[in-house]
Amino acid sequence: MEPTWHDGLSRKALVELVEGLLLAMDKAVPRLDAIAHHLSLMSQQGEEMEVLGGISDQMADIGDELYAASDREKLRDWGNEIDAPGKAH
Repeated sequence: MEPTWHDGLSRKALVELVEGLLLAMDKAVPRLDAIAHHLSLMSQQGEEMEVLGGISDQMADIGDELYAASDREKLRDWGNEIDAPGKAH
């Protein structure tokens, strides 16, 4: 029988869920970067658009955080730690 985690998901289902989330992040990060770039350009047009510069910075930060969270190597290491012998699930 396949081991299950706290909410009853099998390892296979958990892997499929994570892969789906990673694909969504892969699509989101470039879009966030593009939005941040365009907002930044708009904010350079004058003082009345100054607030867009702050929004641009926030969008760029969100993109960076999503990119960092989608680090496949870290996720693989995390999964291997869970599967280590003697590790409680």
